Amino acid sequence: MISSLDAHLYLRATMRACSHKAGWRSLLLRAYEDPPDVEPFTTPATADHLIVLVTEGACNVEGLYRGRWQKAAYGAGTIGMTAPGEQVTLQWHGTTRHSTLQVHIPAETIRSCAEELVGVSSYAPQMPNALAYDDPLLRHVILGLAAGMEQGAPDVYAESAAHHLTMHLLVRHADCRPQKSPSRDAIRMRRVYDYIRARLRHDISLQDLANAACLSRFHLIRMFKHTYGETPYQHLTRLRIEEACRRLKASQDLISNIALDCGFGNQTHFAAVFRRHIGVSPSIYRLRASR
Repeated sequence: MISSLDAHLYLRATMRACSHKAGWRSLLLRAYEDPPDVEPFTTPATADHLIVLVTEGACNVEGLYRGRWQKAAYGAGTIGMTAPGEQVTLQWHGTTRHSTLQVHIPAETIRSCAEELVGVSSYAPQMPNALAYDDPLLRHVILGLAAGMEQGAPDVYAESAAHHLTMHLLVRHADCRPQKSPSRDAIRMRRVYDYIRARLRHDISLQDLANAACLSRFHLIRMFKHTYGETPYQHLTRLRIEEACRRLKASQDLISNIALDCGFGNQTHFAAVFRRHIGVSPSIYRLRASR
């Protein structure tokens, strides 16, 4: 799989705008202008979910999705989607150039929203994956995002839209059934989960988490592992490493600063934990991610 930031390298289009350059990190929004006719080409898989909205022009397009060709007449308002982990082969024919907005929703946003909906850790929804959809809400939100990007809206604007888009996709297109009213134990575990995510850069003790859940440390560990499939410490470490990976890819911050911001006492400890989880050092990971 490739990074969504590199997706444009495989397209037959000219990029006109990019939210990454505008400072957005909660989702990736790009505007493209496409030629009238394109012979078959393949877009590699990414870990994120892709939504393509046609904003101007028209063409007859074909796409190879999971070994089967699909056909559609694209015009302003048509939406296509590619699920995480899926590659697609495309070709189209028209008489004029057409324009698209392409939104990449991060895998982590999908994971956290799906977990919030169904109340199950590591739930993997079947995201929509087809050439053409009709969804007025998606059109409205994506056009709003484009206007916000043009007006210089901050990343918190993109973050709110990413959550809204993802929840809509999960309920409307991925058939995720919202959970019933959470039990007292589920509320306690969610409180611990939120406590950890809000304090990744701080020292967090097992007793801190037990106090947040109003449980003994023994019962906290047992209940947390039953809910999330890992101990609180394993969960905290994984989230810190995930945040470090995001920072290493998206910024040029010093590795020592990233280590401290992600809750590691020093760069040496961070490097050892990072290598144990990712398999390479932070510097090599950054180098590979930049290619």
